Amino acid sequence: MSRRPASARPGVQAGVSTSAALSPRALLGFALADVTRLLRITYDTRLSADGLSGASWRVLAYLYRQDGLTQTQLAELLEVSRPAIGQMIDRLQGGGLVERRTEPKDRRAWCVFLSPHAHGRVEEFLAVSRAIETDCFAEFTEKELSTLSALVARLRDHLNKLQSAARDEREKS
Repeated sequence: MSRRPASARPGVQAGVSTSAALSPRALLGFALADVTRLLRITYDTRLSADGLSGASWRVLAYLYRQDGLTQTQLAELLEVSRPAIGQMIDRLQGGGLVERRTEPKDRRAWCVFLSPHAHGRVEEFLAVSRAIETDCFAEFTEKELSTLSALVARLRDHLNKLQSAARDEREKS
């Protein structure tokens, strides 16, 4: 796929660099999106040998931390639709990695649990995840990683507050 030069793209003036047209904060946002995309691709590639994707690994990791989440809770955590999480869970269940059980308080809802087979493989999946982390963050010192982690957590918390305030404002209207 050939890319058009920046000057041939709609909305980009000839002679103006793309980075000059965007603020440093906008460029940071694009960089964060790129990092997220590249991490997702890395996880997908490395976990595919185990029949997993990055998203399905995240489902297993959330269940490892808190078994018995509902499909709706998992969809919210992964920021996907309920049909999409349903399809992921179908694949994981087909692979013998999760089990669905009815929610005792709401028979219309399903709770998802790691299967005994998955419990036996979690350490293997964690080892792959740790190897990915080691490779991805090898360029950083522990101090840099700690600083980066704190800054990203602070940004995430701030964005969550903004989203919550916007949701509250919409509900008032």
